[in-house]
Amino acid sequence: FPYTTLFRSTQCAGNVLVSYLAIARKYRPGTFDEIVGQEHVTRTLRNAIARGRVHHAFLFTGARGVGKTTAARALAKSLNCERGPTAEPCGECVSCVEIAAGRNPDLIEIDGASNNSVDDIRDLCDNVQYAPQRGGSKIYLIDEVHMLSKGAFNALLKTLEEPPPHVVFIFATTEPNKIPDTILSRVQRFDFKRIPEQGVIKRLARIAESEGSGISEHGLRLIARSGEGSMRDSESLLDQVISFAGVDVSDQEVADILGLVDRRLLHDMLAGLVSGDAGKCLDVVATVYEYGYDLGQFTSELLEVVRNATFLRLSPASHQHIDLPAEEAVVLEEIVKDVNPEVLTRVFSALMAVIDDLARAGRPRLVLEMAVARLATIRPVQPVGALVERLQTIQRDLRVAGHIGPTAGLRGGASRQSWSDAAVISEAAKVAAPAAGSAPMMRASLPKKPWAFIAAELHPNTAWMKEAETRRAGDVLVLSMSNAKLQADIRRLAQTEEFQDVFRRAYGPKTTLEVTLTPRIKDPEEAALRKSALENPQLRTIIDTLGARVIKVRPTETGEDS
Repeated sequence: FPYTTLFRSTQCAGNVLVSYLAIARKYRPGTFDEIVGQEHVTRTLRNAIARGRVHHAFLFTGARGVGKTTAARALAKSLNCERGPTAEPCGECVSCVEIAAGRNPDLIEIDGASNNSVDDIRDLCDNVQYAPQRGGSKIYLIDEVHMLSKGAFNALLKTLEEPPPHVVFIFATTEPNKIPDTILSRVQRFDFKRIPEQGVIKRLARIAESEGSGISEHGLRLIARSGEGSMRDSESLLDQVISFAGVDVSDQEVADILGLVDRRLLHDMLAGLVSGDAGKCLDVVATVYEYGYDLGQFTSELLEVVRNATFLRLSPASHQHIDLPAEEAVVLEEIVKDVNPEVLTRVFSALMAVIDDLARAGRPRLVLEMAVARLATIRPVQPVGALVERLQTIQRDLRVAGHIGPTAGLRGGASRQSWSDAAVISEAAKVAAPAAGSAPMMRASLPKKPWAFIAAELHPNTAWMKEAETRRAGDVLVLSMSNAKLQADIRRLAQTEEFQDVFRRAYGPKTTLEVTLTPRIKDPEEAALRKSALENPQLRTIIDTLGARVIKVRPTETGEDS
């Protein structure tokens, strides 16, 4: 049933008759069996028809192009077929043909966006009293029903609750949350899902074959992926590809028409990010920009690549959630075979933030360049569990060497000066653990440089320097002391150029200083115990490994090794 359009040609005189039906309309499913990916809906409707339990009002919800209107028309055919009501309409009788052509008087299709007033709905309610002209049911299909005004919904309530026996209402919407509860309580709701990619590919393959066009499975996959679960959108894209490329369509032509980024660029970007190769990442950004690709679209596709790579690294069970060509899965597995999944999730989170920035940026290339440079050069991270395992290894080695026992004391110390190595490891792990909501990891400690070096360089009287306790936390040197006046003095000194020069030579240009105030320990015995513990080389190794600080030092029970 092709439709025809008359238009005046600029190429020649007279009227030219053009007959063409878009693929999305030409191949619209006519029965429940032909609808793809909505088996939970079609099965229920078929059973309801077969058992004579068809409700008087339905609500079809879901994203655009997933089959809501198609299912409504298939239901209308089933109810009004001359052989029906039947779940298998003949498709040949007058009612079936007219419904397929969109001109059946018993199927009234209403656009809720443009017919949303109280008067429009009142006219509808007045007309429902009239009997159907062809079949046994009069079907009102209201598309975008959420666009009706509040007054229109109220005008519909009474008729919707007690309609004439020959009337069936079908409401379709992409935003069911905007429909009043009073309406929702009077309808049977069916939620249409996004159509699985593989289902879209199979249908596109059949359509391409019928159209005499040769497109590879990879090309069809690109189209289906761009359709994002919408069959109508995917079919429209297929129509566009065939119109451009004709019979033989290459994968590159499909990518060019759809504006998709070359997958190799995405893979190169991922490889650069996980290997810390900033130059490689920036080269990819430059290529993407020069080819005229949309940087937001590129980042969006990169997110999907990172997601798939993460699932490939998680576990074999997670592979079932990846829909990739086998050759691309092999490429991604090779890129991330030695990469911790935590690194990939960190990259994903950073890219999510970049997408928002790109949408607002006047110069998106600069935003993306700085983002990938930051990601590629960020220091590697180590899970806390791995660091604690390292501490436990140190602990075992020290025991074997005879330096400490299960409750070993410090060298030369009495029982009151002993400390529990297990307790120190536990407290150090607590300090290393991140705040709630952050990733369970910490930066590896930087090499230790002596604080006394700065003291000797700055002033011969170093007593005030020795009173401070130091610890490393990544790129930060934390200086702790109990004397508030001393804390203020050091903060002032730290602002001087002389101090900064010596500090950089001692700790490197990237290290910063943080001066904190700790409570003064009033108990001399406790203070001596703490001082003795901090002088222990094994404990200093633990603190330096984690970049941690000692929260509390407590004596252990006297034992053989104390």
